[in-house]
Amino acid sequence: MNRAVNVRDAATTALLRDAPDTGLEVLLLRRHASHVFGANAYVFPGGALDAADDDAELRARCAGGAEAIAEAVGDQGFALAMAAIRECFEEADLLIACTAHTPVSARRREVLRAALNQQTACWTDIVTEMDLRFDLDALAFFAHWTTPAGPPKRYSTRFFAAAAPDGEARCDGLETTHVWWARPHAAVAAHDRGEIELMTPTRATLESLARYPDAATALAELMQAATVRVP
Repeated sequence: MNRAVNVRDAATTALLRDAPDTGLEVLLLRRHASHVFGANAYVFPGGALDAADDDAELRARCAGGAEAIAEAVGDQGFALAMAAIRECFEEADLLIACTAHTPVSARRREVLRAALNQQTACWTDIVTEMDLRFDLDALAFFAHWTTPAGPPKRYSTRFFAAAAPDGEARCDGLETTHVWWARPHAAVAAHDRGEIELMTPTRATLESLARYPDAATALAELMQAATVRVP
C-alpha cells in the first residue's frame, strides 16, 4: 500500500527581461542532479513555503500590494509572495519586488545568502539588515499547479511573474547548477530535441510566454486575474 504524500505549498517566479536583439527572455535554473524531485530539470526560481514567510515584521515592511495579492491568491497570498521573493534571492541572488534602504557590500550579501541557504539565518534577519521594503504590486500571480499523486514529493505551487532586476543571476551550486536567460520558444524547442528537461508546468508557462514580444507586454497581461490558470 502506497503511503500518501503530503502536499506542500510553494511559490515560483518567472523573471522576465528584454534582450537587445532577441526580445523577451525568462530566467531558467537547472536543478541539481541530486534532487529527488525534478533532478536536472530547468525551472524558475522557487521553493516551498516557510512558516517565517508570514512573519509580522515582513508584513510591516510591505508598502503596497498585500491586499491585491491576498485577493488573487487566497489567505496565504502574502506568505506565498514572500516565499517567491525569498527563493529568488536564495537560488538566483536577485532581489525582486523590493528596495534595499541599507545596501550591503557584495561580500556581505554573499555571506547573507549562504547563511539563508544553510539555514543559519532566517529571511527576516536578512530583510532587517538590508532594510528591505516590499511592493507586491510588482508581482503578477498567473497560475496554480499541483503535482499529481505519485511522485516522492508533491507541491501546490503558485506561479508569479516579475520584471528582472538589475544585476546578474547566479546559481547557488547547491540547489541550482546553471543559469540560462532563455527565449521561451528556444527553451521549448530544446526540450523537444531532448537537450534539456522541463517539467509540465514550466513548459506550459514557456509556451504561453512565447507569444509576447517583450517583458512589459507579458507582465501587463499576466497582471490580469482572468489569465490565472488552475489546471
